[in-house]
Amino acid sequence: MKQIQQLTQVLNRILVQVLKLKKSDSATEIASFTSQKLKEKLDVDIEEISSIMDSKGLAYLKTHKNFDNENLNILADIFYELAEPCFEDSNTHQQSLKLYSQSLQIYEFIETDEKTYSIDRNVKITKIKDILE
Repeated sequence: MKQIQQLTQVLNRILVQVLKLKKSDSATEIASFTSQKLKEKLDVDIEEISSIMDSKGLAYLKTHKNFDNENLNILADIFYELAEPCFEDSNTHQQSLKLYSQSLQIYEFIETDEKTYSIDRNVKITKIKDILE
């Protein structure tokens, strides 16, 4: 339980930093910072999380990496916030689409796994689906 709480704190700190950096830094710098912090704190970076999601699924993150739905939601929020500044830049547009797609995958996983309805999560799901269409 303590590991899950620590993971929540780490992910929340990263999300707060991403939100601050979005105001002043480039999309590439924000993604690099986030990947570095994830690697430093959780020994896994964005690419590794992406690879795990593609090959083993989100259930693996829950069972083997101590992610609970709250942590997955924060991770989805991080991906969502990273995708926004990358979307308009032609150099990072494809990366943005992948981040949006992965955040959608996480949000939808939580929707089916959790009994609590979240308006915020559903707004993001709708927005992402509109972007990806």
